[in-house]
Amino acid sequence: MGLSRIALAGCGLFFLAATSGCGSDEWPATEEVHIGVKVDQPGTGYRNGTYGAYTGFDIRIAYMAAGALGKEPKFFAVPSDERQTAVGRDNLVVATFSIIDDRLIGKSAVDFVGPYAMTHSGILVRKADRPGIRDVSDLKDKRVCTWPGTTSGVTASRAIPKYLTAEGSDAGDCVRKLTKKQGVDAVFTDTLLLQGFAQEDKSLEVVKPKSGTFQYYGIALPKGHRDGCEKIKEELKRYMNSGKWDIDFASIFHSINKKGDYKPTTEQVDKYSCQDKVGRG
Repeated sequence: MGLSRIALAGCGLFFLAATSGCGSDEWPATEEVHIGVKVDQPGTGYRNGTYGAYTGFDIRIAYMAAGALGKEPKFFAVPSDERQTAVGRDNLVVATFSIIDDRLIGKSAVDFVGPYAMTHSGILVRKADRPGIRDVSDLKDKRVCTWPGTTSGVTASRAIPKYLTAEGSDAGDCVRKLTKKQGVDAVFTDTLLLQGFAQEDKSLEVVKPKSGTFQYYGIALPKGHRDGCEKIKEELKRYMNSGKWDIDFASIFHSINKKGDYKPTTEQVDKYSCQDKVGRG
């Protein structure tokens, strides 16, 4: 048997090699790793203007992931509704992107490493309106802003009784409409994401519903690179165990009291990383 056939036999059939992750080619092939991030979310992913520095917890995670691959990160802005397709253009997406089964299958399927953070759903309101909004039930007949490409719209439709839809283009757009009183009474999405806005603007406050399910944030990468996926997974666990996660999180979200509520376990990282199905909808 020729050498080329031996190589193929060790890796399975040639046309399956791309999805099995057994190829030995370096990935990414360039010195840089392109990473899609949010630029309108203070605390998680933010950039002040065209030439400002990228800041936020997602950015710290992105640097960690790039280091795991031995690459320099190059950041690109990605809207929420383009995160999954951006994985085909960029090498990684680190953009408050929840790990759910629908994103692991189909034409635009991705792999995830994570969770690197976890969060319940929350409600962002103007402080002046806070006395009247204490839970999701108080959002009945209120104008609640969500945006495309997220799990928040689905969660809102299940959790909030008879609310009025006020859609924005992205998180920053919804919050801007809330602060300027432009047809929005509340913003509904992940508590961690909202904490960044409330920390930035003291006229806003986050309301934590009495119940709800966790969202698990993951680092998205294209299918077919399980070696790279495993490298990032192991580095994420080291990052969490070393205390660096706690230091980075506290330096950014200094207003959050129970910071440990947002930190996953390394067992969860093993369970949800580099999988084709995770049992989350």
